[in-house]
Amino acid sequence: MEIEKLTPSEITNLWNSYLTNTMAFWVTKYFITKTQDEELRKVLEYAEEIAKIEVEKSKAFLEDVNHPLPQKFDQHDVDLNAPAICTDDFTAILKYEMAKVANVVYSMSVNTSTRKDIREFYQECSKNSTELTNRFGDLIAKKGLHHPVVHIPTPNQSEKVSKQRFLAGWFADRRPLNSVEIGQLVYNFKSTEMTRTFIKAMAKVTPTKSLQKLFERGVSLYEKHLDIFQSIVSENHLPHLRTWEDQILDSAVSPFSDRLMLYKMHLLASATVGRYGTSLSIAQRRDLASHYSRLMTEVLQFAEDSVNLMIELGFMDQLPMAREKVNHLN
Repeated sequence: MEIEKLTPSEITNLWNSYLTNTMAFWVTKYFITKTQDEELRKVLEYAEEIAKIEVEKSKAFLEDVNHPLPQKFDQHDVDLNAPAICTDDFTAILKYEMAKVANVVYSMSVNTSTRKDIREFYQECSKNSTELTNRFGDLIAKKGLHHPVVHIPTPNQSEKVSKQRFLAGWFADRRPLNSVEIGQLVYNFKSTEMTRTFIKAMAKVTPTKSLQKLFERGVSLYEKHLDIFQSIVSENHLPHLRTWEDQILDSAVSPFSDRLMLYKMHLLASATVGRYGTSLSIAQRRDLASHYSRLMTEVLQFAEDSVNLMIELGFMDQLPMAREKVNHLN
C-alpha cells in the first residue's frame, strides 16, 4: 500500500499536537492529584481525557507514514507527589487560558492541513477545546473569578467617524478607547497576568540557576507590560484589573522537570506574541499600535533566548527540514 505523505504544515501540526498534549496530560494529572474542588476535578478529568485521545491520534498519523516522533513528556517530567504550587482558583485560571490558546492553534491546524482525515481530526480537537473552554469559563464565572467585569456606556445610536483624530493617540489628540481596544487590552492583561504568575511560580521552584534567571527576567518583562496595559485602562476610568500573585503557595519543591517548565514557558511566550500581533492588527489608535509593536518585539527576544537555553540544555527536538543545498565542485 502506498504511504500518503504529509505536507510540512501537517507534520508540524501533528508533531506539536503530540508533544504539547503529552505535556498537558501529565500537568493536568498533577493538578488533579492536588485539587480539593470536586467541580474543578471533573473539568480537569475531561481535560486529561481529551489530551490522551489527541496524543494517540496524532501519534498514529505520524507513525502511519513512518515519521519519527519527538521526545514526549511522561511520568519522569512530573512529580505527582510534590506539594501544590498554587490554589485551585489559579489552576482553573491557568487551564482556562491554555484551553483558549488551544482553540487558536487547532483552528490554524484545520486551515493549514490538506488531508481530509487530518482536517477532520483537528475539527474534533477544536470542538473538544471549545467545550473545555466553556466548562472552565462556567466554573470561573461561578467562582466569581471574572471580576472585575468591564462595562462601557451604551450609545443612543451608532455614528460615523467624522474626524481624523480618531486614529491619533498622542498627547492632546488622544480620544477615549473604543470597545475593540478595551476588549483587547483587558484580554491581554488577563492572559499576560496568568503567564507572569505561572512563570513566577516556576522561578520559585526550579533548582536550576539558568532557568531561575530566565524565569525571573520573564516575570519582570511581563510586569512592565501589565503596568502599561493597566495605565491605559485607568486613564479611561475603567476598573483596576486583578492580579493573581496571592494564589501562589509557599512550596519550593518543583513538580515539573526543567525541560517541561522551559517548554511551557516558551509556549506561553509564543501565545503572547500571537495575542499582541492580533491586537496590533486591529488597534485604531496609533499609540496602542506602537505599544503592541514594541512589546511584541520584547517577547520575541525573550522567546528566542528561551529557545537558545533549550538548545544549550539539549531539550529541543528539531523539526524536519528541507534538503540542504548540495555544492557541486567543478
